[in-house]
Amino acid sequence: MERLLQYLGLTMEQRRFKDIVAFKWNQGAPLAFHARNLEIAEISEDTWNQMSQESLGADDAAVALKSWELENSPDVKSGRLSVGIRSLTINVTQICNLKCTYCAAGGDGTYGSAQTKINVEKTLPQLKFFLERVPAGGRFNITFLGGEPLLYPDGIQEIGNYVRLMTAGQNIHASFSIVTNGTLINERTLKVLTSLKTNVTVSLDGPAETNDKARPSKDGRGSTSLVVEGLKQLSAVRESLGRLTLHGVFNRENLELVKAYEFYKTLNADRYEFTYSVEENDDASNKLFVDQMNQIAEMAYTAGGEEELRKVGIFDQYFNALDNQQQTENFCGSGKSFLMMDAKNNLFTCPWEVGNQEEKVGQGTDVDFARMEAEQAPLIEKNNCQSCWARFLCGGGCMFIHKKGTGSKHQKDGQFCFRTRSLIGTTFMYYKLSRATC
Repeated sequence: MERLLQYLGLTMEQRRFKDIVAFKWNQGAPLAFHARNLEIAEISEDTWNQMSQESLGADDAAVALKSWELENSPDVKSGRLSVGIRSLTINVTQICNLKCTYCAAGGDGTYGSAQTKINVEKTLPQLKFFLERVPAGGRFNITFLGGEPLLYPDGIQEIGNYVRLMTAGQNIHASFSIVTNGTLINERTLKVLTSLKTNVTVSLDGPAETNDKARPSKDGRGSTSLVVEGLKQLSAVRESLGRLTLHGVFNRENLELVKAYEFYKTLNADRYEFTYSVEENDDASNKLFVDQMNQIAEMAYTAGGEEELRKVGIFDQYFNALDNQQQTENFCGSGKSFLMMDAKNNLFTCPWEVGNQEEKVGQGTDVDFARMEAEQAPLIEKNNCQSCWARFLCGGGCMFIHKKGTGSKHQKDGQFCFRTRSLIGTTFMYYKLSRATC
């Protein structure tokens, strides 16, 4: 606890020499990060002081820093994506039983084009088309989305059964995920989810006083009680499911992340995710979001150390990257290793781009591979992130958020960059506290 108190609640100072960025909190030893190698190490006060100068000197501290910066660790794992589609998100419906205030899918889950359910007969040939292109030993993930996907559980079951049949004996690992509002958990939907050992993400923006305002039913009633009941039913079959995640979306109308975290902890989930709304573009709210995330990190680490902190998805993601020295060159595989299928079997580069003809890359098994080829360069390059110290942990950022903020998906949104770098810096502090060898 004494070590923790040396760092928490204090302003972080930052210095940089080329691909080495260093941080200092209070009286603790400075911590340096090698941007290419994804290595973290404590540095001496002499080295820290050298980094404040316009040019490094010739003493031992400067020589050691220069030498480390030039190193290219053989343990670093490239973040280049494999060629070919390895993940599909499928809108099995484009209707919803809720009317969330911030819904980016047309305000009602329809994306402006309601579809009660996907045509499974048309979908299976599409899946065959992509699955036949997965090499032996490969992985393929299906994420069910909507609208509200559990309005069509039979479609989910048919698609899942077909994917399992196609991959059986092919040395291909198929996995399934779903993003649901959690209000339709019943005997039938539980059977579908457990049969596919689905990873389940339940959308929940906090306790009832918050969530009921943000995520009401179409007649204006709150949805929280139904979600909590659904989570109880999911908990009862946890051994037959994949990971259970609670996911909240936050904007200037709801920035009570700490209250949401406290509520999540009562609900027996494996993971918590906090997302700043893609529709939000307010600097004060952006900074408050980061402040609240830092409070959550402090609460989690104080309560349960690394294990509890890593239940918060973003910190677990960065810890994994640092432990494995795994670079990320693409924030997501949009248009590269990943495609979005809408409920009319059209293919798009991104879930947020459903209905946008500029981002449409196919229909059925007719795929515009030439159009996709233009997306293959890593986002770090396309978004001009080569000089950013956080580039291999960030991966160039979300193209849709960039476009919402700047008008171009390859022109970086400053608020996104601020959030990302801030939370990476927070991660370094807790990584140092968790790894005595840093």
